[in-house]
Amino acid sequence: MNKQIDLYFDFSSPYSYLAVARIDKLAAARGIKIRLVPVVLGAIFNRLGWQSSPFLAQPRKLAYMWQDVKRQANKYSLEFEQPTQFPIGSILPARIATAFSDAPWIHAFCVNVFRSYFALNKDISTTDTIERILKQMDLDPQEILPHASSQETKDRLKLITEQADGLQIFGAPSFIVHDQLFWGDDRLEDAIEFYLRGEI
Repeated sequence: MNKQIDLYFDFSSPYSYLAVARIDKLAAARGIKIRLVPVVLGAIFNRLGWQSSPFLAQPRKLAYMWQDVKRQANKYSLEFEQPTQFPIGSILPARIATAFSDAPWIHAFCVNVFRSYFALNKDISTTDTIERILKQMDLDPQEILPHASSQETKDRLKLITEQADGLQIFGAPSFIVHDQLFWGDDRLEDAIEFYLRGEI
């Protein structure tokens, strides 16, 4: 059995924002280790025959999603503003989260990227935005960005995304707990309880 909960996410996913922002505190209170796993959700969608987010094909569902995310963000005391561009390219922060997955600052970085996009309406696809986030965290972009753009990191992110597809992941956030899949921010507490019960 896994000794941790793996949270698969994409930086352009609004429900991933809610889950990543909440999970650290919830897991720490129960002594659970969390592994944040960035994926390229667009690549998974393509494998499933979708050109982009399924929400875009259903305007009513898309409108509901934004309303729902806003309600949930308020519920969790998280800042939220509907971004003007959705979805958005998020390869650069995903590569950073991949290259520095074990760094003590990586959870805070991920939350800051999500907040920049879903609360401050910043373009997280640009190097300028990501550099600004790193500097605000007292991290050196000149040290971090070369690692993120290395071929090794690119290959690793591609492999992780392929592995996520192999786990039957079809959306984000997704939690893998004892080899079972939980999908959606609204399943976060269920995933934690399942982990604690040690069910298989």
